[in-house]
Amino acid sequence: MLDNRKLTLAISASVISLLSAPASAQDESDGEAAAAAPAQEIVVTGSRISRRDFEASSPIVTLGSDAVSATGSVTLEGALNQLPQFTADSTAFSNDLNSTGQATLNLRGLGAQRNLVLLDGRRLQPSNSSQVIDINTLPTILIGGTEIISGGASAVYGSDAISGVVNFKLRQIDGVEISGQNTITSRGDGGIREISLGAGTRFADGRGRVTAGVSYTDRDAININSRAFFRENRGVSSTIPLGLFTPGANAPDQAAVDAAFAAYGVAPGSVPASSSIGINPDGTLFSTGRGVYNYRDDIPYVLNTGTALLATPQLTYSQIPLERISTFGRATFEASDSLTLFVQGLYTDYTSTTIADAAPNAGLWTMRVPVTSPFIPDALRPLIDARANPAAPVVVTKRYSEVGPRRTDHEATTWQLLGGASGKFGDSGISWELYGSTGKSVVDDIANGSVFTDRVQTLVSAADGGASICAGGYDPFSATNSPECVAYISGVTRNRTETKQDVVELNIQGGLAQLPAGEMRFAVGAGYRRNEFSFDPDPQQVTGNVVAIARTSPTAGSTRAIEGYAELLVPVLHDMFAVQDLTLDFAYRYSDYKQSGGVSTYKVDVDWTVTDGVRLRGGYQRAIRAPNVGELYTATTGLYPTIGLIANGGGDPCDIRSSFRTGSNGADVRDICVAQGMPDAIADVYVNNVAQVAAYLSGNENLKPEKADTYTIGAVLSPRAASPWLSGFRASVDYYNIAIDDAIAVIPVSVSLNKCFNGDGSNPGYDAANFYCALIGRDAGTGGITNALQPYLNLGGYRTAGVDVQLDWSVRLADVGLGDGSGRFGISSVINYLDKFEIQNLPDSPFQDFADTIGSGTTLPRWRSTTSFTYGTDSFNALLRWRHIGAMDDASMVTNAASTTPGVKAYDYFDLSLRVDPAERFSVRFGVNNLFDKTPPVVSGVPGTTDAGTYDVLGRTYYLSATARF
Repeated sequence: MLDNRKLTLAISASVISLLSAPASAQDESDGEAAAAAPAQEIVVTGSRISRRDFEASSPIVTLGSDAVSATGSVTLEGALNQLPQFTADSTAFSNDLNSTGQATLNLRGLGAQRNLVLLDGRRLQPSNSSQVIDINTLPTILIGGTEIISGGASAVYGSDAISGVVNFKLRQIDGVEISGQNTITSRGDGGIREISLGAGTRFADGRGRVTAGVSYTDRDAININSRAFFRENRGVSSTIPLGLFTPGANAPDQAAVDAAFAAYGVAPGSVPASSSIGINPDGTLFSTGRGVYNYRDDIPYVLNTGTALLATPQLTYSQIPLERISTFGRATFEASDSLTLFVQGLYTDYTSTTIADAAPNAGLWTMRVPVTSPFIPDALRPLIDARANPAAPVVVTKRYSEVGPRRTDHEATTWQLLGGASGKFGDSGISWELYGSTGKSVVDDIANGSVFTDRVQTLVSAADGGASICAGGYDPFSATNSPECVAYISGVTRNRTETKQDVVELNIQGGLAQLPAGEMRFAVGAGYRRNEFSFDPDPQQVTGNVVAIARTSPTAGSTRAIEGYAELLVPVLHDMFAVQDLTLDFAYRYSDYKQSGGVSTYKVDVDWTVTDGVRLRGGYQRAIRAPNVGELYTATTGLYPTIGLIANGGGDPCDIRSSFRTGSNGADVRDICVAQGMPDAIADVYVNNVAQVAAYLSGNENLKPEKADTYTIGAVLSPRAASPWLSGFRASVDYYNIAIDDAIAVIPVSVSLNKCFNGDGSNPGYDAANFYCALIGRDAGTGGITNALQPYLNLGGYRTAGVDVQLDWSVRLADVGLGDGSGRFGISSVINYLDKFEIQNLPDSPFQDFADTIGSGTTLPRWRSTTSFTYGTDSFNALLRWRHIGAMDDASMVTNAASTTPGVKAYDYFDLSLRVDPAERFSVRFGVNNLFDKTPPVVSGVPGTTDAGTYDVLGRTYYLSATARF
């Protein structure tokens, strides 16, 4: 893995351009498929057929390497996520126990697993069990362009291409190119340093070519409390560093509690018998849960809200640190006029770190202290003796702050080797390509600060409180214990995940027949693909012995697909009234999957050039996505999703303060709570003061493939006007409609709660056996949610539709009488209007529209746009970029009519970029992102909570970069 050496970088960059190129025009591919095609012919993303002057009949947005540089982002996902077609997925700000530092793309908000990521039309090596691609495995210096196609493309590329395709295009370098960039926030933190080297040359009298690149990235961590916004978070857990006597169903007599707290001047009945009770440093009692009484401590990171004591975030990251090296190389050799050999390989090695606060032992991991323990305080003994079962062990919950935070180092490697040949069948005009690839991704998760349940229990169960095992013994009611005891109860755990992929593919394409309207062309091919997955958890995790980590079993599995396809491009009309060209594109693919058998996908696209400058396009596609190895075989994995707060209409419906309990059906709600495992004795006093609960994700081997129908229709306007004011204008408008059935997904806990307790009419009979109710499990002692299930299921489906608009206009100022130099002004805008985003959780249940909402894992603004204003000369360019994110309601309002959780207002960000070329083959760029230093909005009504992938959590950021070419 990478060592900890820090490379000092000075400068880096690239050339500036508009945010994106015209919507459907495409550059010539640098891949071997294009090299094998007839001269001057190109291959368009979304088709396997090459021909001259081919423009896409599907909506495509192209982002060039210059535009990526102009965003100031050193990562591809950071640049692409600024386009309105994308919803943020795994990013630099994804800090939780299951994050790995990978960067993935989520097209249309339908999930990273539903868009296919390619390199020059070929599949890359997946980086995890979900079969998604970590796009930062590629050195950015070699990426010449990025093409994003909307809508299904399974008939052309196979499984996974439901929401669309992202195709990265390799660029050739002749000579040597060096670039570097240094980024830092206005607070002086969050530094990101990257240096890249690219090189290319020809050999064997020009018949061979070699291209290689390497990028090194070093990103600093930012502590979550370094920003005032996150310091407003008022608590993540009621499990605090002090040990709390948590009575559960074995509560003391109320009279004994009243008597104990009367000594501190607390009125009788103020402290319910079910309250959690702790010990102040002076030996007196305090209560928390339904009011805080007599709390006299000042432990850091414990917040006294007046109604509860909460742990606040202290050591988590808002930006996770990363050190990565990415390498790529490709060689081609023309063995003859009709045969080209090629080989390429990539290797990425990186380490990232995620961090979480010290482990909490609530729920399944509570310690049980014998009544004979020497550490039970004298002030607590009268209450223990007043319990219904005074001899039972004392249940204690606490956060193991003395152990320190849970820090997980994610050490990952990804490699792929690809080789093959391409050529022509004589003078027939028919070309072929055969290639095979193999690759592997390995992620080692090394968790420091793990606490082991059995060792804690050994100490507290010992007659001397563990003093004979470690210095001083272990005091469960204290926030501090000896280093020897800390070392005894904690340690390091290691998990390993491996993902493998093998691909073999044959493609043949060329001319078939000459028709009156042009040449009919075809493509046929076959492919084989096998994916394997294995997960080897630490033995301590297998036995369920790690505090706050679910019991996890080793698991492994594989998938296999054998496919064949055919595509036909048919010119129908040419050079007629209102029809300059009319072409139909048909494709069919049959796929046989090991788990689910055979399935067919197909498409028909229409490309109608009405006249010069006016094109209409559209089509229909049937796409599929077979369940990936993660969805099939993932072992139970612990998560901590947010359910909101009672004050905002969210939270746990079983809380006696919730509208569910206080409403007319409160008794029915209570019955469901008890049926889920809540003790009857607690049901009428239960309160929940935290926004997160314990949940478990798990695979499902009975899944079947998803099916999707995609419709697109649009127009491209590129008038060739004589006026210089209009000659540089181009516009496209495209409507898309994607309908997915049998969608593979999980139901968020917040949705299960609202539907179980009839927040949206899903359970009018308040049946405890309702499907959603069965997904919620509760702790038998406290009644809290400690076993919410999120298995992968074939749900009802998704329905989304919207409109993409792209406008590009530029003018040479000298042509319009505003100067005599090379100055040019341009405007480029990409806009998305989201008409609907409907989710059906179960077949035959109603669809619910989440468009224009945020929360529950989705951020779906009605309007989103990115607009760039540029002015440049031959040696200077300036860019002002405007990013707009529309206002949204909270997603809870869709599933709970009583929700009062506030939404978010519209947000606008402005970025500035300046580039100068002081010498030939050398350029320097300076930029400022989030120019006005806007703080992010509060999401789900919880202070200090936001969508870090959508909104800027760092504040104003500066970058300086440079590029030199030799």
